[in-house]
Amino acid sequence: MGCVMWIPTQDEAVEMYASFLVARHGRAAARYARKTAEKLRSRRDFQGCAIWTRVADTVERRAAKSADVESVMALS
Repeated sequence: MGCVMWIPTQDEAVEMYASFLVARHGRAAARYARKTAEKLRSRRDFQGCAIWTRVADTVERRAAKSADVESVMALS
């Protein structure tokens, strides 16, 4: 039996990095990702900018979803 290496898709990598940023930066995670995207855009790294923008969007989407769940639980 050979060893099989897992290589994440770009979508999986975005999700994983969003999780990492939230764990490391907490509420500042999306802001950190957006600043990184802007730095890359200013360096004309448009692919890197697009990926970091996706990471920021993912962080924000998770935060909004979490806030929705918390508000529903508070009403229960």
